[in-house]
Amino acid sequence: MPPAAPTTDNDYDLPNEENLATVDNFISGKFVPPSSGNYMPVTSPPNSSKIGTVALSTKSDVDDAVAAAKAALPSWSRLTVKSRAAIMLKFHALVRENARELAELIV
Repeated sequence: MPPAAPTTDNDYDLPNEENLATVDNFISGKFVPPSSGNYMPVTSPPNSSKIGTVALSTKSDVDDAVAAAKAALPSWSRLTVKSRAAIMLKFHALVRENARELAELIV
């Protein structure tokens, strides 16, 4: 059973300005900053405080991500269904193991 959700703003352990999360683009297996260098603040719904920043991707960033995905497709396609299923099941297990942290990141 998932943990109970916080009931008040004070129940959230919000980050301070020094330890805000920054999320870059994930392309070719690594995090890369947006080519524009621009980021957008992410705010907490309960109190509108800034809790992080996310990359503002450009068309060029998207083109890079699509090209990387196309380049990865042949090797992914060569895997057996059993191998691909194992990878997806591992991903599922990681999501479940980290559900609380993931929920805190998106709430």
